[in-house]
Amino acid sequence: MNLEDGGSRRFIVVQLPEHLEANSNAAKAGFSTIAEIGKERIRRVIAKARESSEGQLDLDRRLAADLGFKAFRLDRSNFRIWTGLSEMTDAVELGRQLELHADHCRAESTPDDILHELLLKAGFPLSADVETLTLAGSEIYSVGDGAMLVCLEKYVSLELINALAESDPTQVVCLDEGFNGNDQLKANAVQAFKGRAQAGQSEIVFRTV
Repeated sequence: MNLEDGGSRRFIVVQLPEHLEANSNAAKAGFSTIAEIGKERIRRVIAKARESSEGQLDLDRRLAADLGFKAFRLDRSNFRIWTGLSEMTDAVELGRQLELHADHCRAESTPDDILHELLLKAGFPLSADVETLTLAGSEIYSVGDGAMLVCLEKYVSLELINALAESDPTQVVCLDEGFNGNDQLKANAVQAFKGRAQAGQSEIVFRTV
């Protein structure tokens, strides 16, 4: 309908991951849940719309519409949760837990997984615009037209910190492991973002996860 009348309708589809019967035609075709069938149907509609518009002149920019979609599913956090060590008396186990939480991101989590969890926790909707930028040679995610910058790099340099501050975002989030235990570098980062406020620029909220 958007292609036909130039509209900008948006919608959210919610589907429980209902499993299919093993002997059903859809299961035999490789689908395991109703949700997977729904996503495949959307892909086919998009493909058909693109195919039908091939070779047409886009005089009214209708063919430039974004036909993609995002799919999310509920899952556990991408960060290991600290549960406290008040009842732990084994020194070896205590050391192991501390070592685990030095890098508390789950190994199986992708940057996209971590980004969207941080996005939600910062109060942005899942539909927020996310753009990839390159600052000081590092890949940075810009959320909400630069309102929040997310750095998921495993190594953070002072050059990168200064570049983030100069971008003048509202919030900056970095992985704690990116500082590799360098408390001086982290302190310099705090001062760099505070310096923006003291210089008359808007205050930047900086935090690590």
